[in-house]
Amino acid sequence: MIELILIPAGLLIAAFFSMIGLAGGSFIVPLLVLAFGLPAQKAIGVSLFAVMFTTISSALAYAARRKIHFKVGLLLDTLDVPGAFLGAYLTTLVASDWLAGMFGGLLIFLAARMFWRRNSGREIEEAGSLRLSRRVVVACVLGSLSSGVVSGMFGVGGGVIDELVMILLLGMTIQLSAGTAMFGMAITTVAAVIPHWLLGNVLLDYALPLTIGGVIGGQIGPYFSSRVKASTLRRILAAVFILIGIRMLLLPFLGG
Repeated sequence: MIELILIPAGLLIAAFFSMIGLAGGSFIVPLLVLAFGLPAQKAIGVSLFAVMFTTISSALAYAARRKIHFKVGLLLDTLDVPGAFLGAYLTTLVASDWLAGMFGGLLIFLAARMFWRRNSGREIEEAGSLRLSRRVVVACVLGSLSSGVVSGMFGVGGGVIDELVMILLLGMTIQLSAGTAMFGMAITTVAAVIPHWLLGNVLLDYALPLTIGGVIGGQIGPYFSSRVKASTLRRILAAVFILIGIRMLLLPFLGG
């Protein structure tokens, strides 16, 4: 019975989010908690396990289409872990709900810019067209640190910051940024799954059906990404970011 729900759910979530370079864990965790009554830690462990295979599947599909800049993907992973520790530490010093609200406002602003941005005709479509200049390396490394801090403080997936860096600062098309983001997340998610596996948070009765759907969806997303107009995909991604931003903007008020 569980499989009848989780396989198609995993497929749909993975297909949609991998199309725009996100993992979909922010939808999987609430589904497991609200619909199946899993404790939060178990839901996170199950979600990470499924997302690990989804991102690997999706990265392979994007690689086959030559839509991954491997060096940028690795650079965007360099300071994720130290940044996450720093973010977690900062939560002990400052009121994270109010910082989350401010970050949400900034995210809405940047997403709105992305939504209304017009194609200049100079967007980078192929990995070979982007040279690793000093500006690119600095942008990626600082983006990686920011991604880790945001993840550690607010629990927001690092793919959000990575995609903003690649699209707004590096000038990548959504297809190339999505593929590169999935490659980067495939690496970091493997590391994130290990402690949850050791702690017994990965419940295979739930994780395996989600993974089956996720692996299939991880192939479907890149397929549609290559067939939908870049401007349409960019606006879909911007709309998702705006929703995330609104949720974070409301945290100080929801938290009382």
